[in-house]
Amino acid sequence: MVIQIFLVKNDASIYEIRTFDDINIAKNTPISPMPLPEEDSEENMLIKIEGNSTTMNMSWRLIDYSDGEEPAGSGNIEWDDGLKKFKIETPNTEVRSVWNQIKFLEGFVPNNLSDFYSIEFFDTDKHPANGEVGEPIYSMDGLFQSINFRTDSGSPINWTVSFDFIQGNVISTLSGNTHQIPTIISKSYIMFDGQRVGFNVLYEEFQNYAVGDRPETTGVVLRYKKSDGVDFWQEKELVLTANTLSPYRYTSNFLIANLNQTAEYKIKISMLTAGGRGEWSDEVVVQ
Repeated sequence: MVIQIFLVKNDASIYEIRTFDDINIAKNTPISPMPLPEEDSEENMLIKIEGNSTTMNMSWRLIDYSDGEEPAGSGNIEWDDGLKKFKIETPNTEVRSVWNQIKFLEGFVPNNLSDFYSIEFFDTDKHPANGEVGEPIYSMDGLFQSINFRTDSGSPINWTVSFDFIQGNVISTLSGNTHQIPTIISKSYIMFDGQRVGFNVLYEEFQNYAVGDRPETTGVVLRYKKSDGVDFWQEKELVLTANTLSPYRYTSNFLIANLNQTAEYKIKISMLTAGGRGEWSDEVVVQ
């Protein structure tokens, strides 16, 4: 049996661990001892007032992948007749080098109320032939408590990654009040009298919400800054009426004063709901 391991964020962002150094799963049972005066150890009162917890830590070495060997991508976890199915839809061709893998994995540290994660173990002998990965042999849902990247001066091209993961239900994800990551489909400058006056952006909401879990969109926020230099992100917010037709796409014109007329700009967007601002999209450059 050959084990294949996937890290999954919000049922969408996926990273495959193809080889690993070590895995440790610990079942923790908090016990408070209360030895009484003049009593021996067998009379010690063991008080249990907290529930159990399970943690996992794992480490593996990063390697550079060649063309066609993408270790990361996007997809979703689906339920089919009560069975959990794992489907990788779109490989990310940018996540091949060690440095790009580090950048991608940094996104697995939770920083949003709607973040949740799972770790999925599969027996490669049981993979369906159509590209879908079937029922896992072991899985754990919860949050990454830390992700660490390590190298040394003797071999700076060799990096080791390790993480600490705790199993459980992320309470904030149960509310469904904020949006997960939207996707920018196209972008351009708005021109008037030969001058840049803003950004035109076509984008769509996250597509893989469970039935009834899609938040109601009330607006969108654009962040923008010049690609070079040390400028701070600036924001422009618009009010929206929620699109009721899948794939829930929007075209928005963000009018902005004093845009540099020659520089390239980076932009990203986040969807708004009554529950607050959701996760940011990937950064894209408007040329």
